[in-house]
Parts: sequence; C-alpha cells; structure tokens
Amino acid sequence: MTPPKPIAVVVSTYNKPEYLRLVLNGFEQQTDNNFVLYIADDGSGEETRRLVEKSQARFPVPIRHIRHEDRGFRKCRIHNRTLLEIQEDYIIFTDGDCVPLPAMVATHRKYAVKGCFLSGGRILLSRAWTNKLCKAGKMPEHLPVTGWLRHRLHGNINRLLPLMLPISLGRPHVRLKGIRGCHLSCWREDVIHVNGFDESFEGWGREDSDLAARLLHAGMQRRNLRGMPVFHLWHEEESRHRLDTNDDMLEQCLDTKRTKALKGLDEISGGNHG
Repeated sequence: MTPPKPIAVVVSTYNKPEYLRLVLNGFEQQTDNNFVLYIADDGSGEETRRLVEKSQARFPVPIRHIRHEDRGFRKCRIHNRTLLEIQEDYIIFTDGDCVPLPAMVATHRKYAVKGCFLSGGRILLSRAWTNKLCKAGKMPEHLPVTGWLRHRLHGNINRLLPLMLPISLGRPHVRLKGIRGCHLSCWREDVIHVNGFDESFEGWGREDSDLAARLLHAGMQRRNLRGMPVFHLWHEEESRHRLDTNDDMLEQCLDTKRTKALKGLDEISGGNHG
C-alpha cells in the first residue's frame, strides 16, 4: 500500500512555551519533512503566540496555529477545531510536553495501514532534567547508548529499554489498556467516521481512551509501535476533579460499544467536514 503523503501532526498545548519550544525543536529535526504541523492551542497566552510566529518564519515545514479562548480544559474542542482545518489523509496526535525522536514521522508513515491506528510509548523525564532541557531549548542530539545509560543511572529517565529496541510494529489487537494520547496516529477518514473527539469529556482524563475505544468499536485494530518512544517532560499533575465523571463516561462507551462522539465534529460543523 502507498504510504500517506503528506502527514498532519497535531500538537496540543496550553501555556507551556518552554515545553513547546523543545517539542518544536524535535519536529525541526525530523528525517521526514513531508508533514504539516498543527498547533492545537487550548487558549495559551502571548508568549506561545510569539514562539509559534517566530518558528513559522524559519521552520522546514508549514506550521498552522489553531487557537481558541481560554475557558478551562477544552482539549477535545480544540482538537475538533483543528481536525476541521486538516486536509492531509493521515494524522499523528501528540502533546506539547512530548518531544519526538528524529524518526517519529518517518516511522508513522512507514507503518500506516488501512484498518489500524498506531499507539506509541513514552519515556518519563525527571523534574531536574526537564528544567535543564528547558534552559537549553533542545534535546541532546545523536546521544549514544552509553549516554542514555548514564541518564538512566542518574534518574533522568525512567526507562532505557524502549531506546534499545529496534523499531518495529506489534501485531494487530483490540485491547484498550495502555493507550497513550501522547503518541497516536490514524487515518483522517477514520477519526471523522467516529465524529472526532468527544467534547462531553471536560477536564483532564480519558478523552484519548474514549477516541481509541470508539475506533476499536468501529472495526479498527490497534498496533503498538516499539522502539520509537516520545520523551515526556516532567510537570505537575493536572487537576483530576472531573476524572470520576470521565471514567464513568468511558465505561458507558465501552459497555454500549458506541462508535460516535456524543458531542463531536458534527455538532460544531453541522456535518460539513468531508
């Protein structure tokens, strides 16, 4: 099958310009530059706007900045607004606190296949190393295995194995457990088919699992990427005041095998998003 080309990369962000700078640096170093970068901005301030504008002037790929007003955690809404702007056939979703390895886009392109979505893993960074990287403005380049081993021994990263494994793709399956919204890709037509992200999920938690569950209910299969983690920058935990409610909504979705978002793309576009 012919790989998708070009690809859309969606990076969600909210008022963490120092983190977004590291993420942008990671995408600037990609071995595959045939993609469009969409910044899904959940209401960040002026510093983020200036960072994106400065990056747009020199970046090797186009950057689109989609932003709405700050009215609390509305990640699903800004994702849906961004989806309405995307024309590319294939989409990688990641977060503004997750720095990619240089072959991330190339790997998703290589393994994209109809009927499946891809889920990748992450490596957690320590608070101290995150702060040091933010001051530097970039991740270390071309670090050998011994360098990563030192970082593991010093507690800067929580795992070493994902960096040691050859890049590969697991077998298709339909399990939801372990899904990570920080590293997921699928075909645009599939995410439209399930009505995008469900804006019924307010506050942090389970919105990515809900999307993955509905893709599975719609007949998609999941395949796990190995050897291609993202680096998850340390940050304080988000407020979990809505987590119990969101857990209940996810459980209801799983029980009913629902495929469509209750409040998704159709509700904000009138169905005009083909």
